[in-house]
Amino acid sequence: MKGKLKRKEENRTSIILDVEMRQTKAKVIQAVLVVFFIFISMIFILPVFWMLLSSFKGTREFMQVPPSLLPEEIDLSKLARVWKRQDLGASYLATLVMIVGDVAFSLFCCGLGGYVLSRLKPAGSKAVMMVVLWSMMMPGNLSMVPLFINLTNGLFGINMMDSYLPLWIMHGGNAFNTLLFKSFFDGISTSYLEAARIDGGTELGIFAKIIMPLSRPVFMSVAIFTVVGGWGTFLWPSLLIKTKYKMPIGQTILSSKTSMPVDEYLMLLTFGLVPPMLFFCFFQKYIMDGISLGGIKG
Repeated sequence: MKGKLKRKEENRTSIILDVEMRQTKAKVIQAVLVVFFIFISMIFILPVFWMLLSSFKGTREFMQVPPSLLPEEIDLSKLARVWKRQDLGASYLATLVMIVGDVAFSLFCCGLGGYVLSRLKPAGSKAVMMVVLWSMMMPGNLSMVPLFINLTNGLFGINMMDSYLPLWIMHGGNAFNTLLFKSFFDGISTSYLEAARIDGGTELGIFAKIIMPLSRPVFMSVAIFTVVGGWGTFLWPSLLIKTKYKMPIGQTILSSKTSMPVDEYLMLLTFGLVPPMLFFCFFQKYIMDGISLGGIKG
């Protein structure tokens, strides 16, 4: 009996087996890996930690040599001063409006696109699939100039300058999200869809009442990726948005780089950094699940 249990343990697939973990060599390797990954993590964490602390320093203390890690005096009034000077309330509101539209277009358009490619498969769907895959391999800089020309000249007779509509359309046509939806929908049993069609359900009704409830993990993952990706974006907003109260937080930070003292600019960076950090803390489980979901079919 003991021999069978031992063979069963050793047949499990893992980097280091439980039996091997009892050996001194395996424990040393584990300790080295832990120290290595802690060191790599500190490389990324320390600059952010330094920025958060330095944002409370005055200009003189920030420029002193040798530099200090902890601020000698914490000026909390700088928070209100930077907030009011850059009108961050309007920037946060503009960012929220932009991200809500990004998420709505991404979930609706990419979700329907994935459903069509996965379940409906109309004539020409294979060609569409090839175009979607090709668009993922095409460098983004290659399409930037013609896309900008179309937007500035008015696409379909609609002037999209100084609005969030082009940003929303770009997220609605995201190839990666479309393929992610398709991959997940491929794993849903067709018996649910056939039963709904027999009962007279329309394709939109099936998508809304059956596909969406069964696909909450992928919808949640795409929504989180869209929020994280849209929060700090500044390239396309800087090209399209010209009205100050419409500028998202990333564009506000970029446009204020040369007009603020260095200590106040670090405080502005802190205002831009803290919300996504808090967002990650609250939704890290779903973010990790979404990363795993992107690499597993079904």
